[in-house]
Amino acid sequence: MSSTAVNNYIAKRYDRWLDYASYHCGLVGISDEAHDVLNEVLCSLLQKSDRLLEKLLSTKKNGYTELDFFVLRMIKLNVTSPTSPYQSKYKRIPADDNADYLRMDIEDVPDNEIDTPGITLERMHQVREVFESLDLSPLAKRVFEFHFFQDNNFSEWVGPESQKQLYEIYNGVQSLIKQKLSGEFIF
Repeated sequence: MSSTAVNNYIAKRYDRWLDYASYHCGLVGISDEAHDVLNEVLCSLLQKSDRLLEKLLSTKKNGYTELDFFVLRMIKLNVTSPTSPYQSKYKRIPADDNADYLRMDIEDVPDNEIDTPGITLERMHQVREVFESLDLSPLAKRVFEFHFFQDNNFSEWVGPESQKQLYEIYNGVQSLIKQKLSGEFIF
């Protein structure tokens, strides 16, 4: 038997174990956490030694394997015990059961933050649009794309051009773009 056999068995039994986890999670009021509980149990299970897992899989009783019983015990333990690995790892936020959230007036606060990533993206689109509209040589296009759009250093450039030549080409293209954008922004 191999770890592949264990993985195949887990895949085969997953839905039934999930039903069991859903049932027990429902009993304690956390029915939406059944997937999390089961996955936490399986994560813990798969950290056990291959020898133990193969032994649990090969020991059968009443049409089930010891692996089934082990997983079911771990699910129930993780759902019900406050000191279980799942309960310790994922603490619940206490809720006020007496509050009627439908009747609460929730203030709709406008978002006044500046969308810096959005502004940057818009500017990049403007630079790209102007860049593509310029009648540049293939070398000038490659140099500007390499340094500006791909954010590479000229020390990584593969070609016969010196770094001084590359910077001169880059600065020339940058100057053309700035002129075309009429000084809307500096990059």
